[in-house]
Amino acid sequence: MPRNRTVRFAVLGNSVQRAAAPGYPSSRSSAVKRRIIVGGLVLLSLVLITVSFRSSALDGVQGTVAGALRPFEIAADRVSRPFRDAAGWAHGLASAKSDNRKLRTQVQTLQQQLIQDEGAVNENVQLKAQLNYHGPPSLQRFRRVSAAVLANPLTALDESITIAAGSDDGVKNGNVVITPQGLVGTVDKSRGSISRVTLLTDAQSAVTATDLTNPAAVGVVRRGGGGSDVLVFDRVPKAPYVGIGDTVITAGSVSRALPSLFPHGIPIGTVSSTSGNDINIFQTIQVEPFVNFATLQSVIVLVPKR
Repeated sequence: MPRNRTVRFAVLGNSVQRAAAPGYPSSRSSAVKRRIIVGGLVLLSLVLITVSFRSSALDGVQGTVAGALRPFEIAADRVSRPFRDAAGWAHGLASAKSDNRKLRTQVQTLQQQLIQDEGAVNENVQLKAQLNYHGPPSLQRFRRVSAAVLANPLTALDESITIAAGSDDGVKNGNVVITPQGLVGTVDKSRGSISRVTLLTDAQSAVTATDLTNPAAVGVVRRGGGGSDVLVFDRVPKAPYVGIGDTVITAGSVSRALPSLFPHGIPIGTVSSTSGNDINIFQTIQVEPFVNFATLQSVIVLVPKR
């Protein structure tokens, strides 16, 4: 009997020792596995990048990966597109508001300028009526007779043309001839249904003119030197200054004793050059005429209204 109890105790002692044997926790094992997987992915990425720069052996793999990632790229683009559109719309709206403010400012400025101009015009009309003012003749005081050019200058020294309008049409000697571009000359001889017109480029032609920008600059436009059609704006003082690009027009005349044949405001040409020196009190001004005198096909004769 005592022997059997001893064996039982030994067996029980051995079973207790095996149950207490140490082991690895499951959470620690999972963390180690995750670290191994992450390290492997990083290593694989480095290998793929290195090989892609050195050879094309993995082109197929890269294409497969790119194809697999394509749906995600499309989805990301669709998700971000509304935000990009909203940002663009906001930027465009801000720009439109800024442009709108600028346009409103410009409109207000132009409206104020228009009001001032209209007021100046009305005041000018009233002053003229009070002073019984008579200015130079204007184009409104003439009726227009259109005529074809029958003959252009016959020689290099000829500075006249023949037109298909004469005394039968009310045209008289001294009538001014123009085109829509500007001044041509004056009627030299008229009879029946034809007239001869002396061009502004003739050595005997001259007209009192002024600068459209600086009306105080008054002089005489005549033919320049040489064989070209360049005109000279002569007898113009150094002050006020006449600049290149200024438009020269007919000045007309306010004198009833010496009335001008030319209405005020007929375009003549553009200032092409200016010069001067300390000795001469006048400017040397060349004018490029608006009219091409060598290719005239039709003209307009200004006949005074009765």
